[in-house]
Amino acid sequence: MFKDNPDFYPTPPKLICKMTSKVEWEHVNSVLEPSAGKGNLVEAINNQFKNISSYRRNSKYDIDTIEQDENLRHILRGKDCRVIADDFLTFNTYKRYDLIFMNPPFSCGVQHLLKAIELIEKQQRSAQIVCLLNAETLKNPYSNDRKFLIRKLEEINAEIEYIQNAFSNSERSTEVETALIYITIENQEYSSVLLEELKKDESHRINADYKATQLVDADFVKGIVEQFNYEIKAGLKLINEYNSLKPLMLNSFNDDSTPILKLQIDKSNEEKDIGNAYIKQIRAKYWNTLFNNDQFMGLFTSNLKQEYLQHVEELKDYDFSLFNIYTLRIQISKEMTRGVEDTILNLFEEFSHKHYYDESSKNVHLYNGWKTNKSYKINKKIIIPLNGYSWFGDYSPTDYKVLEKLKDIEKVFNYLDNGLTEDINTM
Repeated sequence: MFKDNPDFYPTPPKLICKMTSKVEWEHVNSVLEPSAGKGNLVEAINNQFKNISSYRRNSKYDIDTIEQDENLRHILRGKDCRVIADDFLTFNTYKRYDLIFMNPPFSCGVQHLLKAIELIEKQQRSAQIVCLLNAETLKNPYSNDRKFLIRKLEEINAEIEYIQNAFSNSERSTEVETALIYITIENQEYSSVLLEELKKDESHRINADYKATQLVDADFVKGIVEQFNYEIKAGLKLINEYNSLKPLMLNSFNDDSTPILKLQIDKSNEEKDIGNAYIKQIRAKYWNTLFNNDQFMGLFTSNLKQEYLQHVEELKDYDFSLFNIYTLRIQISKEMTRGVEDTILNLFEEFSHKHYYDESSKNVHLYNGWKTNKSYKINKKIIIPLNGYSWFGDYSPTDYKVLEKLKDIEKVFNYLDNGLTEDINTM
């Protein structure tokens, strides 16, 4: 077998252990071994999967192999290995792999490693490569291919370890110095044709730095309305594209067959129309974000804010538009005075004698909570009864209720003194 295949050097167990130790196996489900030989590396991969199966019971492991030598392919099939091709350098696939684990022929190791990198980069998601090379390939870059590979390895921050006599105790020994190369290729940003189309749409312009988790600060309301429109348009374009392609993705060739690939809306069981369901979910997200933003709700006390947050579910039936936002803002402004006055009364009750002397608060004849707050009065200062301590006993007013209470106090004083305390921060 060795005479007919001068490039066949089975990987010795000690070197296989080094290779497997490089891999972050918790992120691996699909693996390609593109020069599988008689299956030494495949057996090692299977063993790794068996070792971690105890805490990944629901995971499906998937190993593909490629081998050029016909005799070795027979051996692989005898071991129940899935052989999918005979030449890695001409191999093309749409399948995506989490790991390429390889000991390629030393005579063309450069081309094999470059092919592996190309395959992973093309799939545009995170993946790992572990590869053995003749060290001379990197230490003596006399050809353009070698020079290009070295530049590529530097560009993607490959980790390289040189090992002496790695194959000296192999089934077929050699004294050649070996380079063990480990590569992690991070998830690449996908270039969306639909988004590129949307950016060219003259009826809508969006900041180039747009992210769905951020809100535009300059001209706050106008900014989030623009982002809402952008998100709605992008989603509807995707839905329309899916509906156009659905006939190509049926489970069978029957006209009434269901599609293999399904597009669905999270938390939606009330709308039959997927487009309308999507619009409602996006509306709810933006209304909820608006009510939790200090730029919009900063003047309102916690009781009024909570009251309006309860109406978010109703507001998903209303478009997130400038008209509806300003209409709601006017309505809230009319109720702001009521909200502040209710908060004044609630705070006075809370800071008065009422809640802190049980023997008097339970007896209506002794109750005088509205007349004094002497229970927490020290000279000219008043202790505010808020629990603001962390688990470690340090003062840390980070509890949501404490923060809301302090904000309410600021707003009440600001209301009572006509804005004189506006710049005072109690936190």
